[in-house]
Amino acid sequence: MVNYLMEKKWESEDFVWLILMIFIASTFTTPLLGIPLGIVAYFFFFCNIDDNDDIKPK
Repeated sequence: MVNYLMEKKWESEDFVWLILMIFIASTFTTPLLGIPLGIVAYFFFFCNIDDNDDIKPK
């Protein structure tokens, strides 16, 4: 999972959705819990680890 995050080609749209998910999660919980919950929600909805198009070959 860490390799996936380090090698992913991040686009500006990815960051917008990530910040939006963190904001929504922080609305329902405290910001201390909202940040990790928002990150988990982003990966649940938008990331597919089986999709290897974004990962550069070794």
